[in-house]
Amino acid sequence: MDNSIAAELDKAMHETILLISSANESKINKIPFKGSWTAAQTARHLVKAGNGMAEMFSTEAPKANRVADEKAAELKGMLLDFDLKIESPDFIVPEDKQYSKEELISQTDKIRKETVEVLKTAQLDEIPNTDEGNPLKGYTKLELLHFAVYHTQRHNRQIANILNAL
Repeated sequence: MDNSIAAELDKAMHETILLISSANESKINKIPFKGSWTAAQTARHLVKAGNGMAEMFSTEAPKANRVADEKAAELKGMLLDFDLKIESPDFIVPEDKQYSKEELISQTDKIRKETVEVLKTAQLDEIPNTDEGNPLKGYTKLELLHFAVYHTQRHNRQIANILNAL
């Protein structure tokens, strides 16, 4: 297992926690400009994307018939291209409501701890079973780990920009 990419996920998720922790409760729920999510909604999006991640990494799945990180660079290029607008799949769009800062921090930290722990023994050359319609269907666990890192980094930047705009 590539410990450096697991460490990057841990660091990125910890950064999410620090960003949300640094803002006051009312600020995280304010829309900075038309068409934007709030910082809290962005953090909730990351929570929704991370829910079930530890279970997915720890569940046995078929081995890939290709290099396990074959699509990692493509994911990085797409997710860290901040000029590229990406539509979120409906199942991880955050609800339009007021969020509790402490709840978001707690949920993010729980996902971070559970995922980092299972990554210690995860078989990342496997392709997990994902639902039809999931845009990440067919990716290896290692590629999904890369996705989680770059997705979190992308949205951490978005949270920082939202908080700076208020």
